[in-house]
Amino acid sequence: MSGYFVGYTLGQIPWGIISDRYGSRKAMALSVLGISLSTLLFGYSSNIVMAVAFRFLSGLLGAGIFVPGVKLVSSWFNSEERGTALGLLTIGGSSGMILASWVVPVLSVSLSWRGSLRLMGVLGIISAMICFYFLKDRNQQNTRQLNFKDIPIQEPSFWYLSIIQFIRLGAYYTFIAWMPLVLKEEYGLSILATSSAMSILNFAGILSNPAGGMAADRFGEKRVLIAGFFSLMLFILLFTFGLGGPVLYLLVFLLGWSINFTRSPAFSIIPGLFGTETAGSVSGVNNTFASFGALVLPFVLGYVRDTTQSYVIGWYSVAALSLLAGLLMGLVSEPEL
Repeated sequence: MSGYFVGYTLGQIPWGIISDRYGSRKAMALSVLGISLSTLLFGYSSNIVMAVAFRFLSGLLGAGIFVPGVKLVSSWFNSEERGTALGLLTIGGSSGMILASWVVPVLSVSLSWRGSLRLMGVLGIISAMICFYFLKDRNQQNTRQLNFKDIPIQEPSFWYLSIIQFIRLGAYYTFIAWMPLVLKEEYGLSILATSSAMSILNFAGILSNPAGGMAADRFGEKRVLIAGFFSLMLFILLFTFGLGGPVLYLLVFLLGWSINFTRSPAFSIIPGLFGTETAGSVSGVNNTFASFGALVLPFVLGYVRDTTQSYVIGWYSVAALSLLAGLLMGLVSEPEL
C-alpha cells in the first residue's frame, strides 16, 4: 500500500499537466491502461521487490483518472451543476470498491490471487479502450501549453485547500486501513460482521458523494465543506465511546457519509476559485497533498497504536484534524459563480 501511494502521490501533478495539455480523454484512457497493465503484471510477481515495484507503477500510472475527471466535469458543466455531476461521477469508485471487495476474493478461491488480478487487468484494458472511444473533451482549450506560473501558489486559499485535502483523504484511508482491525480487536466483531461494516462504509459513499455535490450546488461548497468536516469530527468522537450493537453500524455509516460528503465539493470549488483552464493542474497539486495524507495519517495512527497500545489517541488526533479542516475552510475565499 505504501508503494502504491508513493506512486499515486508522485503522479498527481504530471497527470494534471497532461490533462491540461492533451485533454482528459487521452489522459484518462492512458491512466486506465497503465494501472490495468501494472495490475496484470502484479499477478506475475515472484518476489516482494517485484510486487512493490508493480504496485508503485499502479499508483503512478493510475493517478491520471480522478484529476482529469475533475477537469472533464469542469469543462462540460457550469458552476450550478458541477458539484452534482462530480458527485455522480464518484459513485463509480464507491460501487467498484464494494463490488471488488466481494468478487475478487471469490475469484481468488477458484483462480488464485494471481489469476484474479490477471483477470482484473484484462478487464481494465477493455475499460481503457471504452474510455478512449467514448469520452469526449469539451473543446480545444485543453491543448494549450501549461505554465507553472498558472498554479496560484500566492493565493492563501490554494494552500488552505491543499491542507484540507491532506486531512480529507488521510482521514478516509485511515478508516479504510484501520477500521477493520478496530472493529475486530476493540469491538469483537467477526470477520463477516467486519466485512459487512466496511460495506456499509462504502455504501454510504455511494449515497453521500452525489448528495454532497447537489448540496454544494444549492448552498455553496464552503458551507457544505464546513458542515461536513465538523460532522466528521463529531462522529469520530462518538465512535471512540465504544458504543456497540446497531449504534456502531450507524456510526460507521455516518463516518462514511460525512467523509464522502466532502469529496465532490472539495474539487468542484476549484474552478470557481482559480478558473476552469487550470482546473486539472490545480486539482493535481491538491490531490498530491491528499495522496500524501493517505500515506502519512494511516501510518501515524499505527505508530500511535503501537506506542500507546490504544487507538483512542489516534482517533482523537484525526478528530482534531477534522476540526482544523473545518476552520481552514472558513478562511477560503468565496468561489465565483
